[in-house]
Amino acid sequence: MARLIDKRLSKKDEERVSRELLREFKAVDSFGKLNDFFKKFMTDSEREIIFRRVAAIEMIGQKKKYKEIREALNISKNTISKSKDILEGRGYGRNPDRKRRYSTMASNKKNKNKSILPKYKGARSII
Repeated sequence: MARLIDKRLSKKDEERVSRELLREFKAVDSFGKLNDFFKKFMTDSEREIIFRRVAAIEMIGQKKKYKEIREALNISKNTISKSKDILEGRGYGRNPDRKRRYSTMASNKKNKNKSILPKYKGARSII
């Protein structure tokens, strides 16, 4: 997606642009006009991202599993999770209430990193 700049639009400019965007959006009443709308305001990759996100939201609504959605749309678990947050009214930002799931493999890795060979004691131990 496009890189964002730290400097934000002024409130006045944001309102003006929002009105223009709304006016353009209201004019969309066919697939052709929708395609024109996207071409006017987005790159092809931005349009693809939006379509995949909308498709993910539809599949979440159909109670599809993350794996099914990921394989069908070729999107990450994070994108699916963020889409679900939006659908459930939690917004798009970081969700501090999210339950974290940690792999049991990750916790077992610490114990499995033991060396097979004994520690090297230096050349004096050989002589």
